[in-house]
Amino acid sequence: MSLANHIRVFLCVVFMGMLVGYVFNAKKDITDHEYIDIVKEGYLENFSDVTVRNAFNYAFFEPYWRYYQAKTGEQVVELSGGITFQDEKGHAILQFVVDEQTTQFSLSAMKFNEKVLNAEQKQKLVGMVYQTWEMKQLAYE
Repeated sequence: MSLANHIRVFLCVVFMGMLVGYVFNAKKDITDHEYIDIVKEGYLENFSDVTVRNAFNYAFFEPYWRYYQAKTGEQVVELSGGITFQDEKGHAILQFVVDEQTTQFSLSAMKFNEKVLNAEQKQKLVGMVYQTWEMKQLAYE
């Protein structure tokens, strides 16, 4: 094998290694980020009795939190997990948008079983989450 072929093989191996590294890093979820902590330890408007973490961890089965920057530039914290909503078991995804300057957040989009929820359905789901938390607190008193 000539020196030129050795160099080609070496460059090909290096390129493939970089490509594999990029693909695996691009798909890696960010589950430890300051914005996740801000949302978890924060409070939703009209629900100042309990943190977001406590309320949603009571209502969700296997809650999963992750952070990402949306294509629009928004800082998004996403919560997903199993939940029973309107007598139907399923999977919910909630997205909280964090303002970089103020570190305030708001509940943005929601899905339940792959269907985007409208404003009324979002209110019902959030209300049900906090009612679940309240009922469990009363049960432990």
